[in-house]
Amino acid sequence: MQNNSVSSMQNPIIKSILQLQKKKTVRRKENLFIVEGIRSIQEIPANYQVRYLITTPELALPKTPALEEKKCLVVTEEVYKAISDTTTPQGAMAVVEMPVTKLTDQNFDKRGMYLLLENIQDPGNLGTIIRTAHAFGVKAIFITKGSVDLYSPKVVRATMGSLFHLPIYIDYEAEDYITHLKQAKIPLYVTALEEAQPIYDIRFEKKMTIVIGNEGNGVSETVKQMADYKMMIPMPGGSESLNASIAASICIYEVMRQMNINI
Repeated sequence: MQNNSVSSMQNPIIKSILQLQKKKTVRRKENLFIVEGIRSIQEIPANYQVRYLITTPELALPKTPALEEKKCLVVTEEVYKAISDTTTPQGAMAVVEMPVTKLTDQNFDKRGMYLLLENIQDPGNLGTIIRTAHAFGVKAIFITKGSVDLYSPKVVRATMGSLFHLPIYIDYEAEDYITHLKQAKIPLYVTALEEAQPIYDIRFEKKMTIVIGNEGNGVSETVKQMADYKMMIPMPGGSESLNASIAASICIYEVMRQMNINI
């Protein structure tokens, strides 16, 4: 296998990677994002377009159906450390094209759970929620405009490759998603603290959407008014709130538990 070797930070591809790591505007303009780490690279499906795989000389090239040998670029350890977004680099990253996702393309199953995330700001929270949603069979995720960038390096890394395995929609307002969901007759269950039923008292419908709100402010009043049901997670220990990703995980698990019982 013949690979191009790079030892200079002035290489155009290297300079481009630095900008993709740092700036959302560049990622959106170029329609590219970075996937870093061997495991995450191996999760890239064949229908995704990989522009480049960047590795260090000592690392065996990860195998992925989306990758062709001509796209491999070997860099020195020094160059890789300079372009990596991690404190302990594994020595492998891929430059990947963003998928094109249109809300009108989403088909809704007769049975299943969907997830609407309103104004989530923490990259770790978003990544963890996506990973949990993938693990428990969520059909699709809708992320509102103004949320943390789905393709930021920290979010991508936190998903551990799960963002490749379910439809994720971004850059629509909450009202747009809700209108689309209501047209499909899918009820909305929002997390709330007032006028809400304990989650274990609710009987979820066969197809439904969980709404998780902002870490500090929760679900907006506008979305609460558009919801069909309000639910709360009882906390006998006395804490006022839960981390958004933990709250989402509890809700997703309870829905999955009920769906499995009621099959």
